[in-house]
Amino acid sequence: MDPPVRAAERPHGRSLASARLPMGLSAAHGELPASPEGDDAPAVRSSSLLPAAQYLRMSTEHQRYSMQNQVAAIAAYAQARGFQIVGTYQDPGRSGLTLSGRPGLQRLLADVVAPDRPFEAILVLDVSRWGRFQDADQAAHYEFICRAAGVAVHYCAEPFDNDGALSSMIIKHLKRLMAAEYSRELSSRVVRAQLQQAQLGFKQGGGRAYGVRRVLVDETGKVRLELEDGQRKAMARERVVLVRGPPHEVRTIQRIFHLYVRERRTIGAIAELLNSEAIPSNQGQPWTYWRVRCVLASEFALGNYVFNRASRRLQGRQVQNPPASWVRVRVMPPIVSESLFAAAAARMAAGRPQLFSDGEMLKRLARLYKQHGYLSTALIDACSYTPAAVTYRLRFGSLSGAYDKLGFVRSIRWRATGLKPATDEEMLEILRSLHRRHGKVTSGVIKGDPTSPSVETFQDRFGSLTRAYHQAGIPTRRAPKPRVQVPGAPGGEGERQK
Repeated sequence: MDPPVRAAERPHGRSLASARLPMGLSAAHGELPASPEGDDAPAVRSSSLLPAAQYLRMSTEHQRYSMQNQVAAIAAYAQARGFQIVGTYQDPGRSGLTLSGRPGLQRLLADVVAPDRPFEAILVLDVSRWGRFQDADQAAHYEFICRAAGVAVHYCAEPFDNDGALSSMIIKHLKRLMAAEYSRELSSRVVRAQLQQAQLGFKQGGGRAYGVRRVLVDETGKVRLELEDGQRKAMARERVVLVRGPPHEVRTIQRIFHLYVRERRTIGAIAELLNSEAIPSNQGQPWTYWRVRCVLASEFALGNYVFNRASRRLQGRQVQNPPASWVRVRVMPPIVSESLFAAAAARMAAGRPQLFSDGEMLKRLARLYKQHGYLSTALIDACSYTPAAVTYRLRFGSLSGAYDKLGFVRSIRWRATGLKPATDEEMLEILRSLHRRHGKVTSGVIKGDPTSPSVETFQDRFGSLTRAYHQAGIPTRRAPKPRVQVPGAPGGEGERQK
């Protein structure tokens, strides 16, 4: 439970009015112009008003939480309580389940602890806008960070004053539990609806598989159009069904099964053969070990759509579901026979990981370098005859370690300024700079910064991003794994290490 904060303990010792706002104020009450997201420049304000930042968040669950409605309600509260809005932090279209994916709240929390912050209070519409965290203590933790820094959080449309009184603390905790329960109930309803729609043969999100096409139909089942890659349905009453792809893709699937089962070709050899004949995979991409394996393992070859193999509830970790909970429905004629599909599955299940020696791994890497004249993570992963890049990292400590064994010197390639070598400390300072600017550092943040080395460069230099964060002094949720050489790293299924 949050420790109490009395009115006398508020910054500057101001005693604010106790006027209460009605819920559901609309934009008609007057919208306060929002300052730029995370704007550090304080607005000109009256010395008699307490400077405050407003936090806005809206997912897609209800129009009453539109940004305009939140701004109007917060503006009315500020006028009644003696606040002046000097900054706006917002997360439009963001879920409140976690802190990740909410750059507005992350910047707000970072600015709260900054010595030169331009505000002394935070105004948010209600407890659910602060977050629908499944652990109520997480919401309390973020509020405590603010309060410990001398910044009070005010919930403008809640029926309690966030003043630390026992009744207020009880109601606030109940509100946090209710906000979390709302998300759990909504998630359960969505899952039930998805399972029901899947049982009727309607596809539930995701892209398309090789040899299959997605077709949009209306509520009567009438075909409207074939969806291209990246396209989605526009109206809730529309549905997506799966049909066979073009004849040349169907023939390629049949050929893959024949090569694998009848001719006993390896998966890697099949990928090389298809690429040598300039037969493209999905979206015109070259064939790889895993693309061929996906064709052999997918029940689309039997005409079946299988849903709910895995699930990820409330933005938690993905879990594999037992086969009894899968939804399997026939949506199109089979492409191969059941006996041929079963023979392919039996061969893949009987396969054992192929453990290459260090010399064999380096020999294959040298072959790839001779073929292309350079090496990279993407090139290694796309190659059908080399182990995956992660396998080289496990075996040699990093890709750089493998390159050193080959005598291959790779300069760090900077996307914005060409070739520019950097020391470890310079690279760590780049991570610290990104953390100061964004309040976090992720692979997405690194990729989005044109002046930063690539994610692969950090991984090659330090062994992993987690190790780089640790050396830079950036907090992470997990400790870095020891950087050791693994003599005989285990591989994945089939003929290739992964």
